[in-house]
Order: sequence, then C-alpha cells, then structure tokens
Amino acid sequence: MAIKKGIVALMGVVAGSALANDAIAPVDNLFDAMRDHDEQKLLLQFTADAVLQRAKNDGSTQTTDIRKFAKAIGQANAFLDEKLLSVSVHQSGNLASVWTPYVFYRDSELSHCGVNSFQLIHTAEGWKIHYLIDNVFTGSCDDFIATHSSP
Repeated sequence: MAIKKGIVALMGVVAGSALANDAIAPVDNLFDAMRDHDEQKLLLQFTADAVLQRAKNDGSTQTTDIRKFAKAIGQANAFLDEKLLSVSVHQSGNLASVWTPYVFYRDSELSHCGVNSFQLIHTAEGWKIHYLIDNVFTGSCDDFIATHSSP
C-alpha cells in the first residue's frame, strides 16, 4: 500500500498516542476504497454529515455531495490511485487533522496534484473523516512532487 510508506515519516509528527496513530486509518481506507472502486467502504470512512470541498484558484469553494462522489468512484472504469507524498497528523483528544500533498493517477497516468486537508473526529465507531478539502496545484506536478516528497 503506497500510503503505508508515509506512516514511517508520520511517526515523528504524531504526538505519540495510539489514538493519534489510528487517526490515519480512515485516510488509508479512503484511498484503498478508491483503488478498489468500493463505494460502501468509502462511505464508511466519513461521518454521516461529512463535507467534501475543493478550494478553487479564484478563492471560492466547490462542495461535492459525498454520496455522489462515492457512487462515481464505485462506477469508475479507470484505476484510481492517489499517492500521498508526506503526511502530517496533529491530534488532541477526539479531534485530529491530517495534511498531505498528493499526486493523483488515473490508469497509471498522472492526472493532477495538490494538497488534502482532513479534519477527523473520534466517534464510538473510531476515527471518521468529517471534513475534507483539497486543492489542485496549477504548476508542474513534477516540480510539486520534488518539493513535497519525503526525504
């Protein structure tokens, strides 16, 4: 799993609690679900009232219904693979934040790159993504990758 490789780098960023180490699980599971086109597994990573947004270059945001997103992933014919370049996790009690630059591939071809910002809540069922906002980098993804790759 590509995301698991980033966990080694993550250990130095996380505050050392088992709860914080578990906060990355829904993020890993989200991208596994995308690769597997598993709509239900994808939805299980989010709270019931989760928000999915993209920060656009003009400063506005575009909100996507999480159920429509999951359905589109489940019906996609292309292999979808989002690789995380580095991962930063911050956690206090039942709240965690995951910040990660990413590169998105469709059928092994580079599609786009940018940054994900996840806000997670620890619920009775474990960590869940409550808010996900991302952006798309408008320059060279090769330069982006070089800048954001873990050493």
